Amino acid sequence: MSRNLLPLLALALAGCGGEPPPLAMATTPEQSRAALVAALDAWKAGVTPAELAARTPAVYLLDDACSRGAKLTDYKIEGEPKVFGTGLSYALTLTLQDGGKPPAARKVAYRVVTSPTVAISREDGTP
Repeated sequence: MSRNLLPLLALALAGCGGEPPPLAMATTPEQSRAALVAALDAWKAGVTPAELAARTPAVYLLDDACSRGAKLTDYKIEGEPKVFGTGLSYALTLTLQDGGKPPAARKVAYRVVTSPTVAISREDGTP
């Protein structure tokens, strides 16, 4: 290798070490909470995930219970959100009526991002 290339190679490799910069947040507490409340209120009113996705702007609610037609009868956001990746994670208590069963309360968590699209996804194994 040429002696002239060694300094250039050393400079190039110097920038490769260390921690990568953190990813930018894809929401704010105000935006994420407003999006979560709007999506849950829509579910409670009988709006389907497909109807939410067809709105402008589109809202993607990813929840198996909602997708299979469970009725949301009530919800309560528990405490403040926690940073989770580029979004915020909210702990909630949902009261769902699934099929002919009586309504039952469940503790769940949702991760919310609002940029570049509004996406609300139920987290498995939490809260």
